Amino acid sequence: MAVLQGMLGGSKIQGQGTAHKRKKSLSEWAKFQTVSWRVDSQKDYDEHGSLMEKEESFLLKARHELGTWLIPGLVGALTATSGSIIEKAVEFFGDMRFGYCPNKFGSTRAECPDNGWVNWEQGYLYFILVSTTLATVSATLTWGFAPMARGSGIPEIKTILGGFVMPEVLEANTLVVKIIGLSLSVAAGMSCGKEGPLVHIACCWSNVISKLRPRYAKNEAKRRELLSCACASGVAVAFGAPLGGVLFSLEEASTVFPNRTMIRAFFASSVAAVTLSWWNPTGSGKLTMFEAHYDSPPKLYEYLIFLLLGIAGGCIGSVFIHYNIIVSKGRAPGTRFRKYCHIVLEVLLISALTAVTSYHLLYTRVLSNVTIRALFVSCEEAASTGLNPHTYMLDLCDGADTVTSNELIQSLLIAGFLRYVQMIFTFGTGAPAGLFIPALYTGACLGKVTGILCGRLFAHFGWQVAVHSGIYAMIGAAAVLGGVCRVTISLVVIMFELTGGLQLIVPFMVACLTAKWVGDFFTLGIYDYCILVRKYPFLHEPDDALYNKTAGDLMDESIECMHPDCGKAGQLLNFLEDAKYGGYPITETGGRHSLIGYIHRDQVRDFLHKRLDEPGVSHHSRAAFVKYLPNQVPPSEDCVDLSHLVDVAVVRAVAETPAAQIHCMFRQLGIKLILIINKEQLVGIITKKSFITFMNEHHSGEAHAREGYLQQSLLHV
Repeated sequence: MAVLQGMLGGSKIQGQGTAHKRKKSLSEWAKFQTVSWRVDSQKDYDEHGSLMEKEESFLLKARHELGTWLIPGLVGALTATSGSIIEKAVEFFGDMRFGYCPNKFGSTRAECPDNGWVNWEQGYLYFILVSTTLATVSATLTWGFAPMARGSGIPEIKTILGGFVMPEVLEANTLVVKIIGLSLSVAAGMSCGKEGPLVHIACCWSNVISKLRPRYAKNEAKRRELLSCACASGVAVAFGAPLGGVLFSLEEASTVFPNRTMIRAFFASSVAAVTLSWWNPTGSGKLTMFEAHYDSPPKLYEYLIFLLLGIAGGCIGSVFIHYNIIVSKGRAPGTRFRKYCHIVLEVLLISALTAVTSYHLLYTRVLSNVTIRALFVSCEEAASTGLNPHTYMLDLCDGADTVTSNELIQSLLIAGFLRYVQMIFTFGTGAPAGLFIPALYTGACLGKVTGILCGRLFAHFGWQVAVHSGIYAMIGAAAVLGGVCRVTISLVVIMFELTGGLQLIVPFMVACLTAKWVGDFFTLGIYDYCILVRKYPFLHEPDDALYNKTAGDLMDESIECMHPDCGKAGQLLNFLEDAKYGGYPITETGGRHSLIGYIHRDQVRDFLHKRLDEPGVSHHSRAAFVKYLPNQVPPSEDCVDLSHLVDVAVVRAVAETPAAQIHCMFRQLGIKLILIINKEQLVGIITKKSFITFMNEHHSGEAHAREGYLQQSLLHV
């Protein structure tokens, strides 16, 4: 502070309040740089947009515009290619758990010529051994080369798109390890999916490619526009759902999503879908993963059952979140468990237990997507199209009739519960793993059993009603996934694109909306909870606590500011190199601290570096904001003028501004700080990080209250 006051002519405004919120956010999130969309957009216009306005050549303008479409399209194509590679690798390594092809090395069971596939003699032992080895290799690669490749990556992507820079999350090493590790984790038969991680992979591709162009390499806000497009392409590849991908990016991932980003996201997901169709990794020639044909829509009275499935999905999702967060906290770095159990050993144990418990039941022995597909398809369709009743339908059908034995109901309930428990321990462990597929799996088992029981009930009362248990399986899958992730509109679109169930849009809407209502009553969504537990800075939706506060209650009254006369350029540069804040307010010299504007540390530092390399300017030259110097203080001849770097349009507010309005300003304007003034006098500052700290204190309290209610409810069950 002495340097700022003495050498730079600055001062410190000290109010009656405390600065604990700002200091806490500064220390807790020091490595997370805040992004300002307003500043970066202005920077992009000054460096590129203004030049294009003056350009008269149509070809150059078209070339400039084409560049904004090229990267999203390329990201979509590369994500689809990565997804195809992962799909093929999962099929190959997944089959290795059961046997090998001696006639053609590297072939899957379906590709092995002359039906020469050979099963392992000691099938149970090799199943456990190969599954555990695959998962352990995945965890080892993640731990050794890219720790940020673990998990699904969605919480990190949400934080980045919320306006913060997270180191190592989107780098090239994370991309490579994510692709390899995800292939091995899913092939190992762990209770995980590749859908969420594919969004992370798409964003990694976007970050790596955008750094090759100067326009995006040094502009964080413009890179986030590309990341929003990448999210859409990731979902398009994961589910074969290009429309759902755009909506997912809008509803769940992105904070700032202008129209120009939406149309490019649509383009990226379209390119991803076309590329995925060209690669055709599943061999079906279709984007739809779990295609199931049901020509007639459900009857009106069945909506009551769908409503009950939605309620069950919300409860199941909340219980999963409750126990998964307990597990995540228990194995976090620094805990007693982590002290005695290495993260790779943890994955080894989870994969071994998963293999041991999954082998004995057909529905858990095969990969989860195989079981989900069988649960969705109707037995009538399977019989008419000649699908293999064992390998494709997993013995769920007997001719054209659904097997409705008690043994089947028992097996499906056990399989669903087993995957559910496995998912609680697998999500968040030290290997790449998502939760969409296991959530769909649990819900599909629940829905299938519900459909079978409803068919029995209707038959018992003599009602001549055709019950399609596959429809109930799809509705149950959507309900549980909605209860876990709390997405609604995008999930409905994803589900009908995923299954081809255009007739089931309204039932999907009923189940997803009900699951969200019920789930929100007990807990936050899993991604929001992960952000809180992992202590990432993220601006959540406003809650009631904001309406009782004003900017004056939240502002930091202890402010370090600068004056127009900054002293020697070398001293200013040295100060900025080690400055702990990202910028400083500029106030007039004197006691009133009338606000002039705000300077951004990096901009001033970079400008000084350039000027000090020029002849006639030295470290002893004077540096000042000449335009704002008092009239009696004329600048020297070699003075470095910094006036153009003052952000005079920095957002201001008065102390009486409601906190809810401050929230809207941070979220919708994409700014990083707000200066609080009283008749042009600077009296306080609210940074985005300090505001998030305030939000988390109340948001966490609300979450803990709901958690307590859920815990009491579980104790009474």
